[in-house]
Amino acid sequence: MASLDARTTETMGAVRAFVPESREDVGPAAIEAYRRDGVICLRGAMGDDWLSVIADAIDLFRPEQVEGDERNVIIRGDGDDGAFQYSTMMWRHNPLFRRVVFESHAPDLFGSVLETRRLNFFYDFLLIKHPGCRSASTPWHQDMSYYALHGTQIINCWIALDDIPVDTALRFIRGSHRSGEVFRSVHFDPDRAYEGPMEERRLPPDFDRDGEADIVTCAMDRGDALVWNARTFHSAPGNHLDRRRAALSLNFTGDDVTYFDMPGESDPPDRGEGLVEGGPITCESFPLLRPG
Repeated sequence: MASLDARTTETMGAVRAFVPESREDVGPAAIEAYRRDGVICLRGAMGDDWLSVIADAIDLFRPEQVEGDERNVIIRGDGDDGAFQYSTMMWRHNPLFRRVVFESHAPDLFGSVLETRRLNFFYDFLLIKHPGCRSASTPWHQDMSYYALHGTQIINCWIALDDIPVDTALRFIRGSHRSGEVFRSVHFDPDRAYEGPMEERRLPPDFDRDGEADIVTCAMDRGDALVWNARTFHSAPGNHLDRRRAALSLNFTGDDVTYFDMPGESDPPDRGEGLVEGGPITCESFPLLRPG
């Protein structure tokens, strides 16, 4: 895993940040910035009440759930003291993660960005960069590259579970969602590759070596959330800190999203139940939260 060192944070712009108008509504200014930039930061999106539930949910997460499960990955770089761990679809077996999805204000707050009548929950994604996983950089990618979905109303809502300084924060290419192009999937583990990738898609550009790329980033406090479009390019450096850098990502879809029977491997690996090409995604795995 290569270090992202070709661009310094001083050469980057800032993700536009907003305080939500309420627990259920981000407000029109945030929606307009999301449309234009493809990413926004919501300050204080999740309070201590739900952050405590998430912390308890992580405590329930056992190492034996990771071993042999394709939904869970641990990467340790050569010479690193810590590992990069990520896990998905946890709500299916962890009752506390399920509470966050079905009982918190998160679907209403984040769903307001999409301006949608119908709202489906797609999947959850826990990312923990343990202390000293310095080489565990996340490569430039679009979430859409991995999704067995068609459509544009797809958001990743990335909740900071720790304070995150700017030098370990996510980076985005402002406005990159607007081109409409979907690039090829790349694995977060450089020693692995996806089976049957769509080779007709182009590989992601190396934005770190492009001095003209409009890279934006921002520091986050615990409870802040980044919300971005599934086509927005983003990346992240490793964790050189002496403490954990963790986040919980919740992914939601809106009215125009349908199932894509994509070839090869997808993320999440779950493909739902009884879905057909071009049809709705509502099923046990991707439940309808707001019927519209």
